[in-house]
Amino acid sequence: MSDKKNIVPIVLSIAVHVIVIGLLLFNFAWDEEVDVKHQYVDAPINAQLVTAPERPKPDANAIKKQQEAEKKRKEEERKKQLEKEQEQKRLEAEKQRQEQKKLEQEKQQKLEEEKQKQLALEQQKKLEEEKKQKELEEKQRKEAEEKQRLEEEKRKKEEAERKRKEAEAEAEKKRKEEELRKLEEEMAAMDNEFFEAQRDTVRQGQIMSEVEKLTALITAKIKRNWYPPKAPGACSIRISMGPGGVVLQTEALGGDYDYCETGKAAITRSSPLPSSDDPEVMNQLREMTIVFDPSFKE
Repeated sequence: MSDKKNIVPIVLSIAVHVIVIGLLLFNFAWDEEVDVKHQYVDAPINAQLVTAPERPKPDANAIKKQQEAEKKRKEEERKKQLEKEQEQKRLEAEKQRQEQKKLEQEKQQKLEEEKQKQLALEQQKKLEEEKKQKELEEKQRKEAEEKQRLEEEKRKKEEAERKRKEAEAEAEKKRKEEELRKLEEEMAAMDNEFFEAQRDTVRQGQIMSEVEKLTALITAKIKRNWYPPKAPGACSIRISMGPGGVVLQTEALGGDYDYCETGKAAITRSSPLPSSDDPEVMNQLREMTIVFDPSFKE
């Protein structure tokens, strides 16, 4: 600002000098023209140079120092502005870096959450499959136990039925033996011919009772060893039996193939069949026929 104040008076002073000089030159040219045309007499010109008041000249060192100070000030301002811009850029870069870091962290966290979610789903699926497998194994185990229990109950029932029939047959035998003994005692006093006739009748009844008992035992044993086919059907098989209950021959009289084959196999597995030491009883059981159908196993 001090430089501008010093320059203004100088400029004004120079302008005034230029104007005065211009006026002088204009008057000089005009005077010559008057002299030529009107032949005026030369007369002295009284002119006075007007100048601006002199001002003290500025100190060059002070101006230089002022200019250097101004330059230094501007340099410092520019440096500060540059530092400010650099700091602003650094802050912006740091902000962007932090935002990018945050985005990367959020992305990584999302990926980790997805991974954990997938692992949880796989674990849940694995647990469900293991649960289903255990339930299936438990169901199969229970079914096997139930099947075994039913078979055991069936076996016990058959065994109890067999023992019951054997007990009944034994009781019947004892009863008839007792009746025979009593009858023999009663017949001891009778005529020999009448006694013989009665004894034959009792003997025949005894034989038939033994045949019935053995028939029941034979049937029960074969029934235990028979595994019937699943499909419905039937087959009649004639059995030829020798001493000691040995099966000599089996002959299918007619029926379904599966029933005939399983029936023969059951008879073969049951040999020797229940028998009696009484030849007359065994003579009655020399041949017998069994019908294999679903009702036979009941």
